Amino acid sequence: MSHADSSGLTSRTIMAADNQQGIRLHETNEGRETQQGIAGFEGLNALFFMFALGLALMIFRRFAGEVPPNMPAAIIGAAIPLVLVSLYCFGLKQGKPPSYDVELGEWLIIKASGGSYFSPRQVEPLALEWVQDPKNKDSQI
Repeated sequence: MSHADSSGLTSRTIMAADNQQGIRLHETNEGRETQQGIAGFEGLNALFFMFALGLALMIFRRFAGEVPPNMPAAIIGAAIPLVLVSLYCFGLKQGKPPSYDVELGEWLIIKASGGSYFSPRQVEPLALEWVQDPKNKDSQI
């Protein structure tokens, strides 16, 4: 005879549930899904940011270390590399496909030169045996 507790479960039911429980391990990709970064910059962009920060510190020291310190020039000069790298990383690199910045640069150069990206002068026709020329109306079907 089994003894029922206050929740209505018998001791046999509790023992059966204990026997079915166990440690279930599930593989996760948490380590592979995280990206290293600093101040919101991921991967190689973090190196660009650290380089810009070092350059900004050198510029600031150069202008702030003069005998009469020129603080406005020091602040503006130090902000230039930080702003440029931030615009480049967040505008053209972060969250974009890997070659987005290069392809955008190529497209802008081609458009500025007045050429067409897929101009007929740049594309050579392929002569394949199994492809019929649509201009040739004498082909047999």
